[in-house]
This record gives sequence, structure tokens and C-alpha cells, in this order.
Amino acid sequence: MTVAPASQSMMLDVAAMGLDERIARFGRPLMKPGPGLDPEVLHREVLEEPTELELAGEGRLDPVDLEIFLHKLDSIIDDGRDVCKYLSMAEMLQAGDLGVGIFTAKGDLAGMSTGVILHALLHYGPVKYVLKHYVDDPTVGLADGDIFFFNDPDAGGVHTYDHFLMMPVFAGGELLAWVACGGHQGETGSRSPGGWSPEIGTRYEEGLHITPLRVGTDFRFHTDHLEFLLNSVRTPRQNSLDMKARLAVCVRLRQQLLREVERRGAPFVAAGLRRSIKTSAELARRRIAGFNDGVYRSVVFLDTIGIEDGLIRLPVELHKQGDELIVDMAGASPEPGIGPFHLRWHLARAASAAALFPTVFRGLRWSIGLFDPIKLTAPPSIVNAPSRDAGTGSGSHTGRVVVQGLLLAAMRMLHDSPHRTGVAAPFAENLLLIQFGGTGQYGNPIAGGPANGNATGQGARFDLDGEHSAGFFWAMVVDCPGPEEQERKFPWVYLFRNRFDQDVCGLGQYRGGVGLTDCFVIHGTPQLSSNSVGTGSRFTKNYGLFGGYSGAAQPRIVIRGSDAKELMAAGAVDLPMSVRELADRRRISGEYTFGHTNSEGETVRDGDVVVLARGCGGGYGDLLERDPDAVLGDIADGVTSPELAAQLYGVVLAQGRDRVDAEATAARRAEIRAERKRLGRPYADFVVDWSQRQPPPEALRHYGEFPVPVQVVDDREYPTEPDSDRGSWHR
Repeated sequence: MTVAPASQSMMLDVAAMGLDERIARFGRPLMKPGPGLDPEVLHREVLEEPTELELAGEGRLDPVDLEIFLHKLDSIIDDGRDVCKYLSMAEMLQAGDLGVGIFTAKGDLAGMSTGVILHALLHYGPVKYVLKHYVDDPTVGLADGDIFFFNDPDAGGVHTYDHFLMMPVFAGGELLAWVACGGHQGETGSRSPGGWSPEIGTRYEEGLHITPLRVGTDFRFHTDHLEFLLNSVRTPRQNSLDMKARLAVCVRLRQQLLREVERRGAPFVAAGLRRSIKTSAELARRRIAGFNDGVYRSVVFLDTIGIEDGLIRLPVELHKQGDELIVDMAGASPEPGIGPFHLRWHLARAASAAALFPTVFRGLRWSIGLFDPIKLTAPPSIVNAPSRDAGTGSGSHTGRVVVQGLLLAAMRMLHDSPHRTGVAAPFAENLLLIQFGGTGQYGNPIAGGPANGNATGQGARFDLDGEHSAGFFWAMVVDCPGPEEQERKFPWVYLFRNRFDQDVCGLGQYRGGVGLTDCFVIHGTPQLSSNSVGTGSRFTKNYGLFGGYSGAAQPRIVIRGSDAKELMAAGAVDLPMSVRELADRRRISGEYTFGHTNSEGETVRDGDVVVLARGCGGGYGDLLERDPDAVLGDIADGVTSPELAAQLYGVVLAQGRDRVDAEATAARRAEIRAERKRLGRPYADFVVDWSQRQPPPEALRHYGEFPVPVQVVDDREYPTEPDSDRGSWHR
């Protein structure tokens, strides 16, 4: 590409660009190439040109045999996921924070597991990198039995705390497919034990950054490569076992895929993998074509940058045009340059799958083909950070908030369509994740945290309440380990596990589910280092829909120097059994700290109490349309208090509080509706006052211009036809 002289440089206002120009300039990764990094491989068509083997098998694909084969393919992938869960040592992997996938010979995802959607979707970049840069390199090459590892987010991963393994599959000496397994390892030698740290300033504090690296041949790890990786982390035994678990998954997938080759022939299998992607793409376009053309908008916010409070704007515009969806994130806050909350383009795109695959594409078979009708554009900002040094360890947290915004926009599109049955308020996003480091009760090293985030409240559906402690929206099938299991693994004992609290779920015609809360006491070790990461301290990200209220925000609670163990040893019968009891009654003595979900590194000691809370799902629809008997049931279950029922739902109980007073309820609801009308204002009057308001200056340090950040870019820096030259760093 010819670079224009400085005199020809033009500064362009992103807001003034048309959508097509924004797609051309920013619908791709904006980071620069580097050693082991090639942004071009992260931005390819979802289906490469066919191989000779795929072409040879295209005519053999009988529809019935193909359907049986694809069902078998899904079974093979699910089996691989189970193998990873059962063989792994890290609790996140045991709980299902992982992804397994099978790819075509050219690295296109043909089938993926449940679990975390991101993991399987982000394997394609490193596979394509190996094919583009290493296959013909005489010092590397590619052979049956090769094992590749990577964890660098800029190479196509999530963050350094997720580790991935991939292998080629050959049949008759010809490359047939790729198999892969990845998931949340946690410990990677970063600034804080277990990975996440809100104090991180740049990528250089986030531990190992491994671009695609061949770590084994002939189906065995190279001892020198493995020991290099293990020497860089605090938990070498755990990481070693989990590497071997991933290898076992890849070998299992390969074996079962080759059994299908024995049954059906390599051409059929190769063509079947390709057809899987093509079919998903065709069905996705057909589904989208059934929606009304339009622009569906949502604006959501982060309330933190690392350990600092601060607003970050994350807008989403969903453009539906014919049989395509365009996700436009112009107007986001600029790259702050500090903290680990930066996103890369490929992760923003993969995160969008968590919003679109289970809803817009509900019922379709998941593969990379579902991305065929989707384009994502994001000008340089926190959601498409171009800086090489940007920390991305908590970029997944930013991605989760983007998912919430995209879900809200997509639900508005779905509501006016034949697929209204997929409409629901978002799953709870507010999340508090705690990492620990030190020595466990058995003298073993600890660097990581529990998988308790997998029990958040479900958002209310268009015709049903959300389920309590239902799961985690990154993942369709995950587990939250039980207290007894965790007491065996970690140096603590439980004080209680219960629903988060009363009056915290998203209220509405249908209410959201309540998340789970754990309260445990450090035990069996003198002390541990600790930090926490999360979102939703200042305000919630668990949005309601169509008049439904949002689920509550939650704090981080720690009690230092507590007498909890003494009370438990004495057989105290009045210990707190909920967060409200803990905070209000103060039955346990000690220093109570109510803080931000993102904490600096600190020490917790034997006897200290830690509370780990999960978010509650948003509500759906007008509260005053909720069935009074459903409100009565919520009161009986402890989800809603009688006082809130009367104040907001307008439901009044009869004397004895065991039934609804229908007449008093009708009168109370009429009173609430009249008050709404009295408080209502014409939009023209409302906006005059509203537009003059803005947060305090300290909240806008990293926001950009208020209310909409101005984005101006250099025409030469972000051309419509980027240079694809990777350069050389080692010659």
C-alpha cells in the first residue's frame, strides 16, 4: 500500500461517515501486526475456498446420511467437552468454562460445544495463522500429531487467562480437519495470582502471551516446551494436568472423527464439515430476512476503569438490512490507555454471538456460518483498541456489557417478528469474581478462584419469570460447584449459600431470577492474597425490558478480624443466613468493608469473612400487569417483601397476609396509574431539563466528550483497504 504524504493526510469525523464507509474502515481488527500476530487472519470470510477433498465429497452428501453425520459430529464434540471437564484440575474447567470445536482443513468452525461460546469461536485465528505462515516454513511445517498451544488474546483468544490447544487431523496423508479445546485456566504468571487484576495497566502485566506455538509432535508434548510454560506460572502441577486434559480431548476428537472417515470416507467427512457451515449461513440469512428492516439502538455503560470509578459509553446500533445484520459501535468511549478493560475487534464479534446465537438464531445449528450475514464495525475506541500495549485481561467484562446492549437491541427487533418466543430480558451480568493466591489447606499452591459466577439470575421471558441461579450467559451449559466440593478444594468453610436477597430481582409483569450468594470464612491457612474483579457496583447492568425493572447492583463485602469461627465452634444458632442479615444485624463482629467489585490486591486472613454475590435478572413488562397471585407467590418464597408488593406492584394483602385483597389491590393500582399520569411530562419539556444534566467531572475522565464522544481519525491510519504486509521481526 502506498502511504500518502503528510500533506495529504485528512482527519475524518466518524459520525459524518456513512455506514458502508465505517464498515470498510473499522469492520476489522485495528491492532497492528506483530511477532506471531496477523490481524488479517482474524478477518476472513466465514468459509474459505473449498479444498480438493471437499469438492470430491460434495456429490456424496445424501441428505439423510448428512443429517446423521452432523448429529454424530455434535455427539463427538459433546463427548470431548465431558472429557475436558472430568480430567481437568482448574475449577473453571471442571464447571464448564471451556469450548470444544471441529474445524475444516482451512480452519473454519464446523461444529462447537455448549459451554462458553467465545472459546470455540476464537480458535479459527491461530489455525489460519499456522496455515498461512508456518505450513511452508521449513523450520516449522505441519504434520499429523502436531500439537499447538496459544493464549495471546491478540492472536485470536479472549485474554491470557484462557489457554487453547489445537491439532490437525490427517486422513490418508491429506489434511482433513482441525480439532481444538480451550478454556479458562486462570493462572498465567500475571501480576496477581489466578490471572485477573483490575490494577493492571498494560498487557505486560498479564503474564504469558503465547502466539501459536508447536508444543508437541507425534501426539506427545515436548518436555522442554511444557516445562517452559510451567516454569512461568504459580501452579505448575495444575497447569500441567490441564494441558494434558486438553490434549486428551483433541486426541479423542481426532480418533472419533477418523472413525467416521472409516465409515463414510474422507471426502464425505470433509464435504460434510463444509456443508455444515454453508447450511448454517443459509438458514441464518433466511431467519434474518423474516425480520423488519430497521435500526435498533441501545446504549449501555461501564462504571469502572480498573480500580477507578468512571463512566465508559458502549453504544450498539443493530441495523437490519435485507438478510444481513450490521452491529455498529460508533460513539464508544476512547481507549483509556489504562486498566485491563480494552476489547479487540475479534473478541467483540465473538461476544456478539452470546447475544445472537441463542436468540436471533434460536434453534439453528451453531457454526461459524451463523456469522456469514453479520458485520461488526467499531471505530478506534475501548471496544476496538488499536494500541499494542493495551491491557485486555478484563476485556471480557467489557464484552459482557456490550452483549447486554446488543441483547436489548436484538430483543426489540425480535419482538416485532414471527420469532417473539425468543424475547427475554438479559441474563444478569453484574458479577463479582474473586481470585486468591497462597497456600491451601493441604500445603498446595493456590492461584485462582471459584466458579461461583455460574449461578446468576435469568432475565424474565415474554411469558414466564426468569429462573433463579440459572447459569451464566456466556455459556449455555455450566455448573456452579457445591459448598462441600469447594470446602474440599479451597481453604474456607461456608457460613451460608442462599439467594442474593429479597427485593433485588428485576420486577415486571414477569420478574427476573435471583442470583446466588456465597458467604465463607477463610480457614486452614494463615492468609491468602486476594483481589476481585467485576461490574455493576455503581449501577446495574442487569437491564429490564419493555418497562421491566433492572436487577440490583451489588457490593463487595469483606469482614476482617471476625469472630465467625468462634461462633461456629460454639454452636451459635443465630448466625446470619443471608446478605441482609449479615449486613443489618452485625451478629458477627469485625471490621465490615463494603466496596467496589474491582479491588486492589489485599490480604485476607484466617477467620475473615468474604461474600461472593451474583446478579439478578431483569424484569419484563409493566409491574402493574403482574398477576397478583404471582406476587403472592414471590412473597411466600421470600423473593418480594409485602411492603414492596404494595408500593410498586400495587398488590395489597388481606389480613393474615395469606391471600390477595382484590378490591384493595385494584384501588392501589388505580392510584399508582393516576400518579404516573400526574408525573408525566411532554418529551419536549422533559428533554430541556434532561439535556442539561451530566455526571460529575471525575466520572468522565475516560468517557470522551459528553454526551457522545467525538471520534476523529486519520484517513491514512485507517484506510478502506488496509495493508496486509505482516513484516518481519526476526530476520
